[in-house]
Amino acid sequence: MADEPAIELTDVRVTARGLRELLLDAPAGDEGVILDGVSLRVPRGGVLSILGESGGGKTTLLRCINRMVEAEGAVKVLGRDVREWDVRELRRTAVFVPQRSFLFGGSVRAELVHALRWNGIGAIKMPYGEALQAVGLDVDQHKPASELSEGQRHRLCIARALLLFPKILLLDEPTGALDVRTAREMLAALLAWARAHEATLVCVTHRPEDLEVLGGEALILLKGKVAAYCAASDILEGRVNADVGAFLGSPGGER
Repeated sequence: MADEPAIELTDVRVTARGLRELLLDAPAGDEGVILDGVSLRVPRGGVLSILGESGGGKTTLLRCINRMVEAEGAVKVLGRDVREWDVRELRRTAVFVPQRSFLFGGSVRAELVHALRWNGIGAIKMPYGEALQAVGLDVDQHKPASELSEGQRHRLCIARALLLFPKILLLDEPTGALDVRTAREMLAALLAWARAHEATLVCVTHRPEDLEVLGGEALILLKGKVAAYCAASDILEGRVNADVGAFLGSPGGER
């Protein structure tokens, strides 16, 4: 139904034991909680920024949405429980782009062409230039991708994801390797792309200033729990509780 949110989580819980295959150094029997009772609703076409402590469950939350991580509680995408989706269809609908870049090798254009394997659209119909423009990447498409900087490589991975035409785009630290000006330009272009394609954007970031561009709503995770879930403007203007204020204002701390 059109009025169903793009993403809905209800009392989601994930433990270290549940992530055993990812947390290889977790001691046997460890029930350390990664996410604890997380609930949220993101409307279709909405924007959600996720901030929190390093190792505090931000990436795990993204992975729950397209079932790369199994969670207790309920996770719904476009009104359907993730367990009811075909996994491949789910991951083409809610596309996750990890913080670490993964390239197949070859030119910039060759990297983008790999999206053809996953969406079944003919190459002649693929808007390669539009995808690169949406991430602010102005490079020769014939240039070897290996010659790009880390920030450029990550943007190329996002552009490749856009060519899947996702309904939901899950980005893990897309601005992590960018300077502030480049980050703002990329986020603005990416936001314009999402609006034009009626896509929902969920973005993990360590920089509150990214919210100035993204707007929408913000989720703060502290110790695996929701410490704040509010308008991004509330975060930017300091309308937060003491715990969140201390987290955002910690001098020299990792945000």
